[in-house]
Amino acid sequence: MAVDFPKLIGSFIHHCGALELLTNNSIKAFAKDPLLLSEVIKSSWSKRITLLRKLLQSRSNLNKDDVGTLCDELDEIREKRNLVAHNPILSTKPNGSGTEEILVVRYKIDKAVDIEKITKEDVAVLVEQTKELIIKFAGLVPNSTKT
Repeated sequence: MAVDFPKLIGSFIHHCGALELLTNNSIKAFAKDPLLLSEVIKSSWSKRITLLRKLLQSRSNLNKDDVGTLCDELDEIREKRNLVAHNPILSTKPNGSGTEEILVVRYKIDKAVDIEKITKEDVAVLVEQTKELIIKFAGLVPNSTKT
């Protein structure tokens, strides 16, 4: 059964939201200052991932390599989420099924425009990666599932 591109994108963004929630819950579980916590939760996901890494490495009994791998994977997903969320979707047939992709355009000062295409297949892979990462995160940091 074919899954349409907007649904795949929605699933990916939804999974990213779940990963952000797990990040926030983990920070909340390991941070000690409620005043600072209220400010940290408002910061970018990138900064929260950095803080999560520090908290888990210093205030948990988790394996540091596992923490590093988890946070590296979160950061990779964060980067992909930004590409998917902040770039246009193109279709060869806007009113029907056709070739659909996300066009990522980067303007560089020192060279020509850099263009990357994220295909439907790429987004399907991201959906699976995020689903697996949610399970991995929740298994590694049980406090992440407590709101």
